[in-house]
Amino acid sequence: MSIGSRLYCLTERSHAVLIRYILPLGWLLLLTGMFWLWDRNLYIRSFYLFLALPGLLVLMLRPERIWALVRQPVFVAFALFATYMLITLAWSDTSKSAGSLIARPFYIALLLLGVGLLALRDVQKLERILHIAGWVAVANAIGSFVYFLYGWWFSNGTLRLQGYGLFDNPLIGSHVYGAFAAYWLARWFLAERDQRWIPLICLTILGVFLVASGSRTPFLGLCAALLWLALSVHSRRALSGLLAIALFVLMQYLYSSSLHIWAGVSYRPAVWMNVLQQISTAPWFGHGYDASMTIVVPGIEPLYSNAHNMELGVLYAGGVFGLALWMGIYICALSFAWKYRREQSVLIASTWLIFGAAAGLTEGSSFLSRPKEHWFLVWIPIALLFAYSAIQRHKEQAGALPEKT
Repeated sequence: MSIGSRLYCLTERSHAVLIRYILPLGWLLLLTGMFWLWDRNLYIRSFYLFLALPGLLVLMLRPERIWALVRQPVFVAFALFATYMLITLAWSDTSKSAGSLIARPFYIALLLLGVGLLALRDVQKLERILHIAGWVAVANAIGSFVYFLYGWWFSNGTLRLQGYGLFDNPLIGSHVYGAFAAYWLARWFLAERDQRWIPLICLTILGVFLVASGSRTPFLGLCAALLWLALSVHSRRALSGLLAIALFVLMQYLYSSSLHIWAGVSYRPAVWMNVLQQISTAPWFGHGYDASMTIVVPGIEPLYSNAHNMELGVLYAGGVFGLALWMGIYICALSFAWKYRREQSVLIASTWLIFGAAAGLTEGSSFLSRPKEHWFLVWIPIALLFAYSAIQRHKEQAGALPEKT
């Protein structure tokens, strides 16, 4: 066998191993790692080693696939937003190194491309892994709740359920478990009458977890997700879903009030007003990516350094121009989702995205970051919609090709 033939065989085998085994493993680790990896750095490295790097290697082995992926509207919108935010480093007062900040959107791009490659190779495997992750979330919610009850009853533990492992505060847990609650909500909404009891049980378990977490954010997101499902499918289940969410919110209010941990609106309006005042000093182009932020709320210590609103965080860093580019990502993703809303997989992904968008209105400003809980609100559902758009474009092009004679 010639050297050229051996290199070709090695390339083919490497590509097969990466696309069939390594990328699916990386997708599974990203979705479930926060539940069982006890070190945040290990979780981040697992993404680098099993999803980002393998995706990059596959693109190097099959460079013809790059153009098929990067020309998708979602990716173009993301690339424009990321490029602009990196330009704002020129006037940002960030204390972090430029290399570290430049790497973050690159990692997100590799997430999109990696999930897109996996979907083009075997979309059913992509969805099976997502379904497995949904079950892992439910199992961990049960385990966390049992552990919480044990600590509360026997050890005078915390009053708010936060989970364990990487979930070092209740808000982190509410983001991730809430995202999977949105997944099971969509599965329940779309299930046949004789099959909907399974997703309903899973949704109930996650709902109880969210009640015990004391966070109101996921219920806001679930309400928005349910309204999106109702608009997309026109099902009567929306009313029963809204009643169930209202019941969960009432349970949380009664639980929190009895323990004196109900925090009202958690000073969010005061925080937002302070952020808006700071935005007014640089409204069009912002203060720059990762610019420092100090928010003063009278009578409250310590000082806040987070806008507690994803869009305000983008507006603070990138100004009106940056926010417009940010909204362009959602417009591209949701335009595709609305057009193909009859596809169940697309509707599930868009429901997840709507949940994240609504939850992000009251929590977080880490819009460009390394793998963390905020990815479950923004980039993971966007990656799914990006992958489905790539599949749809591939189908349309294949159907437009003339048959060979």
